[in-house]
Amino acid sequence: MMDLERIKALIELLAQSPLAELELIEGDDRVRLVKTPGGRAGVAGVAVATTTPGEPSVPAPATPSVQAETDIHVIEAPMFGVVHLTPAPGEAPFVQVGDTVTQGQVLCTIEAMKMFNSIESEFAGTVLAILVKAGDEVESAQPLFRIGR
Repeated sequence: MMDLERIKALIELLAQSPLAELELIEGDDRVRLVKTPGGRAGVAGVAVATTTPGEPSVPAPATPSVQAETDIHVIEAPMFGVVHLTPAPGEAPFVQVGDTVTQGQVLCTIEAMKMFNSIESEFAGTVLAILVKAGDEVESAQPLFRIGR
């Protein structure tokens, strides 16, 4: 099991860095930290899960100030391409931080090989963060948006 002091050090490191997320996996131990919009780092989801062969995974108890991973969803790019946050140049963005979105709502488009692919929200909730800028080249599985409940 990962040392609690090491986890605290990771939280401090994330809080002082420009990173939005940090995930560390060591063997069967996993910790995922997500910086909240207020700039504070918190542990998302299962703080530390340990398993031994033949034993089910048991999550460590979470503190009340920790937001569960099920409350925050990351929308990832399904392909390589260029991100467009507006339907057309000069128009309003599809979504902005703080907007409430529904499942299936278009968040952005990704242009790949002159084709525009709509990226839809897989979850209903509030846009907590837009992790890319208009015109950015993104790779498959790159985080684009963080949606919370």
